[in-house]
Amino acid sequence: MSRYTYSEGKLGKFSTIILHDSLKSTSVEIALRGATILNYIIPLEGGLYNIIDGYTTAQELEEQKGARSCIMVPFSNRVENGEYEWNGRKLKMNSPIPSRKEVIHGFARVLDFKIVNKSANDEKAELTLYSDTIRENTFEGYPFAVDIVVKFTLMSSRLLIDIITRNVGDTEAPCGCGWHPYFRTSDDGVDHLELTIPAEYIVKVNERLVPLEGQAAFSHVIDNPGTDYRPESTDEKIIGKRRVNYCFTGLKSDNDGFIRSSIFDPHNKLKISVFQKGGVFYAYTADEVIHRPRKAIALEPVQFITNAFNRTELMDLLSVKPGESSIFSFGVETEIQ
Repeated sequence: MSRYTYSEGKLGKFSTIILHDSLKSTSVEIALRGATILNYIIPLEGGLYNIIDGYTTAQELEEQKGARSCIMVPFSNRVENGEYEWNGRKLKMNSPIPSRKEVIHGFARVLDFKIVNKSANDEKAELTLYSDTIRENTFEGYPFAVDIVVKFTLMSSRLLIDIITRNVGDTEAPCGCGWHPYFRTSDDGVDHLELTIPAEYIVKVNERLVPLEGQAAFSHVIDNPGTDYRPESTDEKIIGKRRVNYCFTGLKSDNDGFIRSSIFDPHNKLKISVFQKGGVFYAYTADEVIHRPRKAIALEPVQFITNAFNRTELMDLLSVKPGESSIFSFGVETEIQ
């Protein structure tokens, strides 16, 4: 029997695929609805522990409250009032979730993905999911045709995720993506965790959590007390009672080209690192979520800042030409220190 295997599962009416590593006793369960990670189980303190604070019922997955572990395509976080202009055309999107008015976190999370590939051997377990649902008339205010591929690769203590968006339409399409997971190291919440983010700047926002215009949006962490989580900083990195809800930019990558941000639990010595190839990074202590506030922290690798569709300086980076693709790679690593 191979070290890595996969199996099928269910969360209520929703189908799932579970990737297993028998040597490390780790597993990751992914729902086809939204290509959503439901749990990521690792060995910890003599037992098994789920480090993802994800959806636990089919109703939660369908309602999408908290956007837990959602894959965000074709935009991440907010588009102000759902309005933007593209190639001289004014457009207005509506939320794909009937109970929500705010246009937030994209459309992929409400889509049912198809399985393209599932495989396992002694080296890794892979799952590739695909959606061809987004077409010119699928979602009001987004008149573009975009295919989405999400590939999950489990290798030892590492899960790699690739989001590939391909423009299959006839015009340039705006597209940005990201991931919205919540992580926990124990059942004790987030106050005792040490947060590390190799970022020089935070993004300043208005009362609607929309970034300020132009360069006014970017402010160095040393000018904003409680936001300097750089590895070399002498500032306090234990979260404590702070309410963290920032986008971090000016990220420094490691020698392998990936940027790594992490939480460390001094009680059980578990370190969880989120890595990403480029982009920006969000950290949020989940103070306002309906279910389990401050029990986990959102560590979000994304390509662009909030309201990117309305940032003229990002238009070229957002644009995917007909027949071309964009890829965003990221993932999570765990270790006991």
